[in-house]
Amino acid sequence: MSKDVLSVSKLVHYLKSALENDPLTQRILVEGELSNFSSYRSGHWYFSLKDENALIRCVMFHSYNQKVDFVPKDGDLVLIQGSVSMYEARGDIQLMVTGMKSNALGNLYLEYEKLKKKLFEEGLFEEAHKKEIPPYPMRIALVTGANTAARSDVLTTLKRRWPIVSITEYPVLVQGKESAPQIIKALKEADQEGYDVILLVRGGGSIEDLWSFNDEALAHTIYDLKTPIVTGIGHEINFTIADYVADLRAPTPTGAAELVSPNILEVLSDVEMKKRHLLSAMETIIEAHSSQLNDYKNRRFFLNPECLYSEKEMYLHSLLQTFENKMNLKIHGMKEELKDAQSQIQKTMLDTVHTSRAMTREARFHLLQAMNLYDTKKKNEFVRITSLLDAYSPLKVMQRGFGILEQDTQAIHSVKEIDVNKPLTIEMIDGTVHTEVKEINEGENPWQRKN
Repeated sequence: MSKDVLSVSKLVHYLKSALENDPLTQRILVEGELSNFSSYRSGHWYFSLKDENALIRCVMFHSYNQKVDFVPKDGDLVLIQGSVSMYEARGDIQLMVTGMKSNALGNLYLEYEKLKKKLFEEGLFEEAHKKEIPPYPMRIALVTGANTAARSDVLTTLKRRWPIVSITEYPVLVQGKESAPQIIKALKEADQEGYDVILLVRGGGSIEDLWSFNDEALAHTIYDLKTPIVTGIGHEINFTIADYVADLRAPTPTGAAELVSPNILEVLSDVEMKKRHLLSAMETIIEAHSSQLNDYKNRRFFLNPECLYSEKEMYLHSLLQTFENKMNLKIHGMKEELKDAQSQIQKTMLDTVHTSRAMTREARFHLLQAMNLYDTKKKNEFVRITSLLDAYSPLKVMQRGFGILEQDTQAIHSVKEIDVNKPLTIEMIDGTVHTEVKEINEGENPWQRKN
C-alpha cells in the first residue's frame, strides 16, 4: 500500500479544483430536460438536467436566474450555459448555471456561439486591433433607430455632459431583416466623414430583437472601420457579436454616451486647476530666472567688463613672448645647422671634384690606349684586305696576257654567249682590240688538253 494517504476532503477539493480549472468544463452550453425543479425563498433554483442516458444536478443563483425570460418547469427542454463544479460537502458534481433559454431559442444561441467562435478564431475580437477612443471628441456620428428611447437617452446625455460636441445622426432600423444592411450602409457612410467616434446604440430586447447585431457582415464592417466605434446595445446582460468586435462596449446606450463624452464641468474644473498649476509653475520659473539674472548682474565680469579681456590680453602677450623666444632659438639653431651643412657640402664637392678628375685622367689614359690598339688593329686589317683585293684584281691577270671579251657591252663567259659575224671587243692591259667572230668550235678546252 502507498505511504501517501489522502483524506476525503483533500481528494474532493483536488477534484473540484481540477474541474474548475479545466477550460473544457467551463462556460459550456448543455441541452437537456428539466426535472426536480425547485425555487427557494432565497431566489436560488435547484434542479436536474437529464437526457435519456444521464442526469446532472444544477444550481442557478438568484443573480443569474432573474434574467431568465420565462418560468421554467419540469419537462421543459432548455439550453443552459454554465460551468462544471463540485459540491464538496457531498462530493456531488454539479453545473453552476449562469444562463437559461427555452429550447425554442436554443438554435439561435447555438448559432450565436458558433459565429462567435468563428470570428474569434479569425481574430476579429483581438484587443490589439481595437482603436483608442479620443478623450475629447468634437464630432460624433450616432447610428440608431429614429425617435427611439435609446436615441433620446444618448442625445440627452451628450447635451448634459459635453454640449460643445457636434452630433450627426444616421437613423436606421434596429431590428428585422432589413436592419443589418441599413446599419452596415450607415457605418460605411459615417466612416468616410472623418468623425472622432461612432456610436452604435439600441435599447433592450429579446435575443430575437437584438439578432441584427449578431450579423457576420456587420461584424466585418465594424472590424474594417477606420473610425473608433463604441456600442451600447440592449441592457448590461446582453452581449452581441457587434459588442465583441467594437473598440469599446457599453452596457447601455446611456453608458455609451457617457463613455465617449467627458463631463464638461469636470473638464472646466480640470482646465482651471491646470491653469492655476501652470501660472504657479510660470511664477516659480520667473522667480528662479530673476534670481539667476540678479546673480549674473552682480558678478565681477558684469561690474568690470575689462577683466574679461585684460587677463586674456596678458596671457596672450605672455604666449607671444614665449613664441618669439622659441622662434629665435629655432632660427639660430637652423642657421648653425645651415653653416655646418654648407661646409660639409663644400668639402664633399671638393672631394668629389678631385676624385672625378683622377677618374677622368685614368679613363682618358685607358681610352687612348684602347684607341691606339683599335687603330693598329684596323690598319693591319686594311693592309690585309688591300693585299687580298690586289691579289684578286683582274689587272693582275691581264698583265699576264689575258683579256676580257665583250659583245654588245656585255662580258663573255662562254662561247655560247658569242654571236657569229658580230663585232667583238677584247680589253687588254695596254689597249682594246676590235674583231669579228667568223666561226665558233664548241668542245674541249685546249688549255685542259695541254695540261
